[in-house]
Amino acid sequence: MKDNDTASTRERLYSLDLLRGLDMFLLTVIGPLATAVNAVKPLPDGVARQFHHYWGGFTLWDIIMPLFIFMCGAAMPFALSKRMENGRAGWKYWRHVASRVALLWGLGMIAQGRLLSFDALLINPFNNTLQAIASGYLVAALALCVKSRKMRIAIPFALAAIYAAFLHFGGDYTIDGNAATRLEQRALVLLTPNGSQAAALADPGYSWWATIPMFGAMTLCGVWATEILRSDAPPMRRFWRLVVLGAALLAGGWALSPVIPPIKHIFTLTFSAQAMGWCCLALAALYLLADIMKLRRGTWLFILFGQTSLMAYMCHEFKGVLKKFGEMFAPGASHLFGENAAPIAVWLASSALLVAILHVWRTSKGKG
Repeated sequence: MKDNDTASTRERLYSLDLLRGLDMFLLTVIGPLATAVNAVKPLPDGVARQFHHYWGGFTLWDIIMPLFIFMCGAAMPFALSKRMENGRAGWKYWRHVASRVALLWGLGMIAQGRLLSFDALLINPFNNTLQAIASGYLVAALALCVKSRKMRIAIPFALAAIYAAFLHFGGDYTIDGNAATRLEQRALVLLTPNGSQAAALADPGYSWWATIPMFGAMTLCGVWATEILRSDAPPMRRFWRLVVLGAALLAGGWALSPVIPPIKHIFTLTFSAQAMGWCCLALAALYLLADIMKLRRGTWLFILFGQTSLMAYMCHEFKGVLKKFGEMFAPGASHLFGENAAPIAVWLASSALLVAILHVWRTSKGKG
């Protein structure tokens, strides 16, 4: 393959599915494994801490949602460019955007666990990762309609700056005193029939409505990462450009942390910059290994999770069903794992069922 082979830049990047799959594998397999192992024998505090969210700081578990948003944006150039009509966003473009947003929003409400109650007093219209992705997708789709390339590049920075200013000058960075959470509570009062009850059911400290600009900025970061990797530049130059972008975002997030603490719950500027920095660096590394060096052996399981990421996420949201299957399996495997290692047996059976579901799902989609 020649370095300037522009046809190759239009091909699906193997690294995108691989990184998305690693993200879902971390969420649905590695996280539950850590929980199971910790139940058998407590993990060191430093390791156990990486599988939880905390108010302030940055853990391994914190990267899952930002990476999911980033990867959604990374897929947009493939999905939307072919739906442009002479460089314009026509009916095909907006039909795809509307259907994607509606699907993600609806699945997010189902994952919330209260939609099928048909009780308007219990349903929060916006409090799920899939809905955050939907909002970011819509913002990014609107931004991509701007004709000026300079303006399109400036939009994510402007969105991030506006949201950062809102947080910094609208309150403090405590759970109850930050501007985003306070706006969230007011939005619930206005947008739900019983605002007080809805506010009581909301996750403490998390914000969704006010954070839409940052969701859009992170989605666009994924878009531009893919645009870098699909450019006409030689592959190694694309790789280094993405490394530079990731390093710059990471350095910026670290530099501003003494002033703006990194907080995942409200996606502060420093948290989001660090998250996007790690996302860019991870994608660059996988692009080098999988797309340039073609080192793909043994990655089939991660590709499976990457190509069925939405199904994997929904299975995770209803993990109680998988766990129930694992609990049925565990007693019969006590001679293999020992009586005290039942959580490991439950995890193993649940994970095996999850892989089987994803394999059947991908196969059925391929046949369809």
